[in-house]
Amino acid sequence: MTVSFIVTSYNYAQYITETIESIKNQTYRDFEIIVVDDCSEDNSVKILEQTEGIKLIKHSENKGQLSAIISGLKEANGEFISIIDSDDTIKPEYSQTLVDKLQKNNIALVTCNCKDNKILTTENSPFGGWWWAPMSCGMFKKSFINCVLEYKNTDLWKICPDKFLFNIAHLQGNSMTISDELVYKREHENNAGKIKNRFWINIENNLVIRQEAIKILPDKKSVILKSYIHIFNQIYEKLFS
Repeated sequence: MTVSFIVTSYNYAQYITETIESIKNQTYRDFEIIVVDDCSEDNSVKILEQTEGIKLIKHSENKGQLSAIISGLKEANGEFISIIDSDDTIKPEYSQTLVDKLQKNNIALVTCNCKDNKILTTENSPFGGWWWAPMSCGMFKKSFINCVLEYKNTDLWKICPDKFLFNIAHLQGNSMTISDELVYKREHENNAGKIKNRFWINIENNLVIRQEAIKILPDKKSVILKSYIHIFNQIYEKLFS
């Protein structure tokens, strides 16, 4: 079964080659690499045009990461999807490990680099929350994220669409976290996690996620509404624990 790697590229020319090489070095050999450059202003496109073994999609204007993901998803042939940030690298056993988890468990999504090994369901985790690691750490069954192909509000997710996509998959088919460290998250000053007041931005994003998920998955409205208590619990723990 094929893994489609969608690499979202924007102004990381200094990292993109290493990212792609780490994908090419997978022990699991049934994969394709789709790189979507979101109108980079550096020499990323020049590098990518000279890179063999990839399918390159070039945006003529900067549309943001979710739009880039959707462009890649439309071209993906794989049953499994991993979205890799162009400043990250993955270990050779990344694909094999995550594919095995998806095949052996009744889940829509698996994420590595997490604290615990557990299955999250809409019963024990009505809306997932922040248990998942960032974007590059996840692999989806494609059928559970195809619903975003016609999604129009991509401006909401120009950066950090990971939890939105993770929640969409989780609500439909459950998810799994594993503690295997399979992704190297490059540390630099532009990391999204280093944004000031990140906790409160996460709260705001989680509220937006719920509103947007209801639009895509109206049959899950009761589960989504019930999950708001998780946000308030997280705020309480942050302020008083």
